[in-house]
Amino acid sequence: MFEVQTGHRFAADVHGHGYATELASKALRQAHAVDPARPVVASLLEHNIASERVAVKLGMKLMYRARDVGNPDLSAVRLVYADRPLSAAELSATIG
Repeated sequence: MFEVQTGHRFAADVHGHGYATELASKALRQAHAVDPARPVVASLLEHNIASERVAVKLGMKLMYRARDVGNPDLSAVRLVYADRPLSAAELSATIG
């Protein structure tokens, strides 16, 4: 599975202005333009409420929720959102 990972970080004084949603929305549209058959996935830790909010605003659905295997923080929970249902192979490739 071909994978491109992106991330973003904004200064605290611009949090809550919609910049992450705008950036992610444009990235989602571009991904669909390049390869409409390929699912777009957001993998994040459950405590990252802001990133989860962005995924939901983009219409992505929760596909996976479980302990974040390999994370030294035993309470860490991995969430995987996607723009469409994922096959078992696609989900496995996402969570490692």
